[in-house]
Amino acid sequence: MKLYLARHGQTNYNDLHLCNADPSVDVQLTPVGIKQADVLAGKLKSVHLDHIFASELPRTQQTAEIINRFHNLKIEIDTRLGDHRSGFEGKHFKELMGALDAADNRWTARFNGGESIEDIKQRVASFINDLQANSYHAVLVITSQWVIRAIAAIVQDISNEEAWELEVSQGSCMELEIDANV
Repeated sequence: MKLYLARHGQTNYNDLHLCNADPSVDVQLTPVGIKQADVLAGKLKSVHLDHIFASELPRTQQTAEIINRFHNLKIEIDTRLGDHRSGFEGKHFKELMGALDAADNRWTARFNGGESIEDIKQRVASFINDLQANSYHAVLVITSQWVIRAIAAIVQDISNEEAWELEVSQGSCMELEIDANV
């Protein structure tokens, strides 16, 4: 199965460098983010997709709707694709990165009741297992940078360090191949 992993376009919180995983917070695509989603939609226009998944976050759903205008598929919302619940909701991204840098183990560290990077991987592993149980040929997943890196770590069987070095720009898409469960 071809798995297309797309990062949402730029948001008002990206502009402010703030953390967000709460779908009730008003985080929307900016005009730049809408343009990024439009460009991505054009790149994916001729790709045959069987299904589109997005997280519960408005920014991923906005991006999915823009891309979907060429596909007319049902967009399925899956909470396992939500952004990193870091424990730094609404706080500057540098605070989260500083805490991760100071942690004994950045991959298992949890802050302020949030989840670890390993927790993200467990969450998305369940999603991947469910995907593999279906007979899709090509699936588009619109989510966040953290989740894309976690999926890539699992699917490509690479280390966390390697996955977190992957460039995942706003409005970008990477293509992976995953096998169906036997």
